[in-house]
Amino acid sequence: MKNREQGAPAQASADADATPVNELLRRLESVKATGPSRWAARCPAHDDRSPSLSVRECGDGTVLLHCFAGCPAGDVLAAVGLDLADLFPNKSLGRGPMRQGERWIPRDVLAAIASEAVVVLVAADTIRRGEALTDDDVERVAVAAARLRNAAREGGANV
Repeated sequence: MKNREQGAPAQASADADATPVNELLRRLESVKATGPSRWAARCPAHDDRSPSLSVRECGDGTVLLHCFAGCPAGDVLAAVGLDLADLFPNKSLGRGPMRQGERWIPRDVLAAIASEAVVVLVAADTIRRGEALTDDDVERVAVAAARLRNAAREGGANV
């Protein structure tokens, strides 16, 4: 455990470790690296005797997970005290508000679209499995929809 008297450097190190993937991996059992930014672990949502949960960190810090026994992502996350929003990096730590007249770089717009599309995909899969979205999940999908509309506008679409 880190000593609180160490000051800012210890806090900065703790903050650096607080990525979505590190937060998830800390809560899983029998975690084993399977490649760059990829891990296998025992799924906490079912009686898993050997690792059936695949975890992958994308380049933007988004975490993808898949249970090969069929457990929904929401169940896996609930079993470790997390929710869907915890799979995405905190965007507030990145770029600040844009100045008037400033435009996004197209690559950044596409990266934002890809991240928000993952949110919509996870929600669609949850619904496809016949499960209801939580109020937090519905709110996150609404945020994704707003961000996708903003990205479309940034690209010149009149939506």
